[in-house]
Amino acid sequence: MESEHIQITIDGIEIKVPKGTTVYKAAESMGKEIPIFCYHDRMPPFGACRMCLIQVEGIPKLQASCVLEAREGMKVWTNSAEAKKGQERILELLLINHPLDCPICDKGGECPLQDQTLKYGPGLSRFFETKRQFLKPLPLGPVLMLDRERCIQCARCTRFGELIAGDHALEFIDRGYRMEVGTHDGGPAESKFIGNTIKICPVGALTSQVYRFRARPWDNVSVESTCTLCPVGCSMIMDSRDGQIMRTRSPENRDVNDIWLCDKGWFGYQHVESPHRLTTPLVRVNGSFKPISYEEAFTIIVDRLRDALPSTKAAAFGGNPLTFEENYLFQSLLRALGVSHIDHRIGEPLFSLDEEGMAGGMESSIGSLESLEFASLIGCDLTEEFPLLWLRLKQAHNKGAPLSFIGHFAPEIHSYLNEIILHPPGEELTHLKTHLESLSKLKGKGALLVGSQYLHTQERSRIIDALIRFKESHPHINLHLLDGNEGSKGAREAGMHPELGPFGRRLENPGLDALSVLKMASQTGWEFLWVAGADPARKFSQNLFSKARSKLTFLVVQDLFMTETAQLADLVLPTFSFIEKEGSFINIEGRVQELQPGKNLPEGVLSDRVIFHSISKHFNLDLEGHKKPDQFPLRPHTTRQSAEKPLQTKAGLKATFATSLFDEGVRMKENACLSGMIRGPFIRMHPDDIATLGLSDGKFVIVQNAHGSVKGVLKSYAKMAKGTVVLPLGFSSIPVENLEMNRINGFVVDVRGDT
Repeated sequence: MESEHIQITIDGIEIKVPKGTTVYKAAESMGKEIPIFCYHDRMPPFGACRMCLIQVEGIPKLQASCVLEAREGMKVWTNSAEAKKGQERILELLLINHPLDCPICDKGGECPLQDQTLKYGPGLSRFFETKRQFLKPLPLGPVLMLDRERCIQCARCTRFGELIAGDHALEFIDRGYRMEVGTHDGGPAESKFIGNTIKICPVGALTSQVYRFRARPWDNVSVESTCTLCPVGCSMIMDSRDGQIMRTRSPENRDVNDIWLCDKGWFGYQHVESPHRLTTPLVRVNGSFKPISYEEAFTIIVDRLRDALPSTKAAAFGGNPLTFEENYLFQSLLRALGVSHIDHRIGEPLFSLDEEGMAGGMESSIGSLESLEFASLIGCDLTEEFPLLWLRLKQAHNKGAPLSFIGHFAPEIHSYLNEIILHPPGEELTHLKTHLESLSKLKGKGALLVGSQYLHTQERSRIIDALIRFKESHPHINLHLLDGNEGSKGAREAGMHPELGPFGRRLENPGLDALSVLKMASQTGWEFLWVAGADPARKFSQNLFSKARSKLTFLVVQDLFMTETAQLADLVLPTFSFIEKEGSFINIEGRVQELQPGKNLPEGVLSDRVIFHSISKHFNLDLEGHKKPDQFPLRPHTTRQSAEKPLQTKAGLKATFATSLFDEGVRMKENACLSGMIRGPFIRMHPDDIATLGLSDGKFVIVQNAHGSVKGVLKSYAKMAKGTVVLPLGFSSIPVENLEMNRINGFVVDVRGDT
């Protein structure tokens, strides 16, 4: 409407803009450039640097355009002599103590301060005294370095922690000329998103320890690709120099990760240059490994697989780190040979289709989370499992959207939750019913984000049925099932599932899942197991896998490193990392995204795709291609079940699993800098339970049940349900798989002190 717009004049040109627009945004809409440092379009204007000074008719002093709201009839000049002089003086002030680091600074060549000094600066300094000097660089954690004398106190980094990530990782400490960026306790910055502060720092004060002094922007060759280290599938740019990966960056993708990455995306590539990486095929001879050629390895695999086919005791595990195309070829090869025991869900609960109810997925884009008017996290620990979703949801919270949580233990973002409902495992249906009734009273666009605390239970199908029924009667609320890891969505859609062929086609003659294969192998033996990009020796019970391996005739492992499974293999094949692959990745939304190689391919190593094609030729198979749809929607695939009668559970302490973004996975441990972000694993209990059992916070305890026991350090955590024990996943020092090999929450355990 006309009344919602105002008219202003900028540099003699009249323009109409929506009421509430700042002068800076109005000028930007005309294509006029006003220099800025502190302003960032993903955060509200702040006015700290004063670089965007303009002249306004009727106001004697120059004004900061980024915080000045345009008003009807206002006349401003962005390039008048007074405005230019003001901008010049601000730059002169900022440069008084800024060091002449440009020849060595990592920001050189892409530095706003450098560019604006050239374009708007005085050209000659009036300051000849000695500049301030600090010990440099100051490490603020394993990946972040601070050069204090470069900082212009624009507050972008501190405001990112406040407004975007919500972790307050960086803060200004001290006041006046002593003010500098630091952390609240003087320790390392505690954040899962600290790499983004390096991206938005306009002066090179914050730099990456991983990239520091390694390359210049003009030396780098840039390739757009996709991060596959979690199911979000963030868009990323990989920069390489002389064929070696130098760094990763985030382009703009408003539908997925906007302009951000988590720190796995920023720094999770160092493992590709690890000296421990496999470089040649290995075969076990007399108990030790001996290098062989790929052709020799292919011949052995073909002979062993051909021998195993008549027994029907051949199986394949893996698939999550593989591209969609590689998974498609893998299952096509195996099923063409009559192998039906195929499973990618290594390290995930193994539900049958009827038990599962519905696979993980989202009803709307990740980007749509920013526009929600309310949301409920149902057993979902966003920052640990789907980190970038929190950055998008945080924007809705900033606009006033209330957030609630229901589950076994509250996530680390609990300070932003308006309501927290905690209950022990096994009581999901009872509490969910009450919670959904309260959500039904809320108006506007909402969403249910359902996570592993609710999805990895024996009641999964009943929970999902209750959610679907609620969704049908409340169409304004989207349902997002946040399940899986890495490329599990693509592996499933490619057909790496014992009950499903490609694109969700249900098989008439399903195979055994991974757990059933290992159980059968441990009892009656097994002939052939092919593992690609998985580590079942670590992800399943050590006792079970050890028994299965003792009765397994031949084990092939295809991976980057000598994982625990590879160390037990008869034949090991090296392959590519996601940094080196070409193909497709399907994220948690069902969005198909492309991967491109970001560095020179490792010499003498073959990709998974080439390996599968080569072996298929030995069997005289001509594997057909496939056609990928643009999107994979949520698909219910089970009959309706009543949610009124929950299963009966045993009394006692109930265990639930917790995922960590920074765990002790083999790729994490091979990232020299990122591995420094791994925090010691803890077994968490409510302080009241600790007191009742006579245990001590910070001391070792033993958690046990009929299947086994684990030992770990106990940590008191008040934001969790009483009667609950939280067990960490992904840490070899606490092999929780020994307690529950299928990773289903809600099993009963005993906890005692380690005497």
